[in-house]
Formats: sequence, structure tokens, C-alpha cells
Amino acid sequence: MTPSFFKVILFIIPIVWVSCAPTRIVKPLAKGEQTLSFNLGGPLINFAGAPIPVPLSALSYSKGITATTTAFSGLHTTALLFGVFQTDIGICTQLYYNPAKKFGISINPVINFAIDRWEWNAKLWPELDINVYKDLGKKCLLYGGMASWFELSKIRPHREIQQQFIFINPHLGFSISTGKWNYCMETKYLMGGIKNKPNVADYIGINNHGAIGIYLNVSRKF
Repeated sequence: MTPSFFKVILFIIPIVWVSCAPTRIVKPLAKGEQTLSFNLGGPLINFAGAPIPVPLSALSYSKGITATTTAFSGLHTTALLFGVFQTDIGICTQLYYNPAKKFGISINPVINFAIDRWEWNAKLWPELDINVYKDLGKKCLLYGGMASWFELSKIRPHREIQQQFIFINPHLGFSISTGKWNYCMETKYLMGGIKNKPNVADYIGINNHGAIGIYLNVSRKF
């Protein structure tokens, strides 16, 4: 593989960049609690006549700092295999929780960073997620929200002027806990304000804009 290939895949196609992982933490962990997670999935594309998610993967670690704040970080393993170091670091803070209704609101400020190993092209995106969630019994959690990505560069690839600096990506997910293990499925609508055609990949979006993403996440508490 050549550096130019990865520029196309990882630096020119913004939908790939903002879809490498599901929401890391929605409901803060208990103080001192830790998790290791693995996620797989990405934006849907038409491949050989069938819709499939791009198989992007990542590992992440989370730790409860207080009863209402959890710190987390992620390493994007698919990008790393192809010579790009990509990470996300952030916290999840509970803004509100109603014990009677088992309903809560949390916010996730995140920094996303990526750099390739050939030309040391680097990119940084601040992110702010707002999540609402509801406990369904002791084992299930339903959640939704919006992830806002902020573009800091005024120039797009090919020296084009950047027209949009904030990208809103709504998400909806459901998780099941079996004690130490947690299984989650999440869907996102990615980059809804950007046309997805023409493009290198045949993304499946809404009215030829953005892409629908699907992710699976498995976590182990310890």
C-alpha cells in the first residue's frame, strides 16, 4: 500500500473519519470500575450488490474517576494495521439522572487525533457528544443522542475551501449486560450535510447524503 492510498481512504473521505467507533461511554461507570472494549463496524456501503458495514475496528479502555465521571481512550486498530495511528481521548460526565424514572443525560467532550507513518500528515478533531439514556430493568439500556465533530482546517483536500465546520451525527443504541460482559449495538447517521456521491465507496445514506453506520461493541468489566 502507498501513502496516496491512505490519503484517499483516511484523509479525503470524511465519512470514514467520523465513523470509526460507536459512542464510547453513555452512562458513567462506578468509581474505580474499569472496562476493556472491542468494537467493529462502520458506514454502510453497497458491496457486490449487498449492503455491508465497513469493517472498522478499535480497542478502548474506560475507568470510573468519580461516581459521575468516566475517562476513556481508544486505539483504532484497523487504521493502525494500515499505517495510521488514530486515537480518541475523552470523558463522560453525567449531567442529570432521575432514579425514579431511571433516566439520565450525559455529555462527552472528546479529542480525536490521527497521523500517518509515511508523510506524518496529522489531523485533529474536537468532538462533543450529548447522550440521553434510560435503564430498562437491571440489564438493558436504551440510549440516543448526537455527536458533534468540529473541523479546524479552512482548507479541504485538493486545496478546496472548507464550507462546513460542524458535523452533527445522531446515534441510537441498545445494550445488554450479563454481569461482567456488556454487548451493544449502535446505529449512526453520519455526515448528513455532505453529498455521498460521487465517492470512492458507494455509501448508503439518505437522499444521497451522508451514510448510515452500524456498530457492534463488546465490553468486559473488571
